[in-house]
Amino acid sequence: MNFTDNALNQFKKLIDQSNNPKAGIRFYTVQGCCSPSLQMGTEENPAKDDLVIQMSGVDIFVTPDAEKILSNITIDYTKDGFRTVKPSTDNQTGGCC
Repeated sequence: MNFTDNALNQFKKLIDQSNNPKAGIRFYTVQGCCSPSLQMGTEENPAKDDLVIQMSGVDIFVTPDAEKILSNITIDYTKDGFRTVKPSTDNQTGGCC
């Protein structure tokens, strides 16, 4: 699980905007059309089963299902928003299903 400096800086901005300095960024999944879809938001506390890590002063909470997805990608932030970056050795194709 990797996060670029740009992503971590944007997480800090989201926490500031939440008006809750104790908040962290939580990654979780929701069911997509064929497979789980990765989601994120600010939360004050992790859930009981969340993995809790701290990177560059940001508390990150990750559900077990999201951890499976995040284990092989990098989260980045550009002027267009957040994006996931898969290793070039990942042979999966894009698209739904």
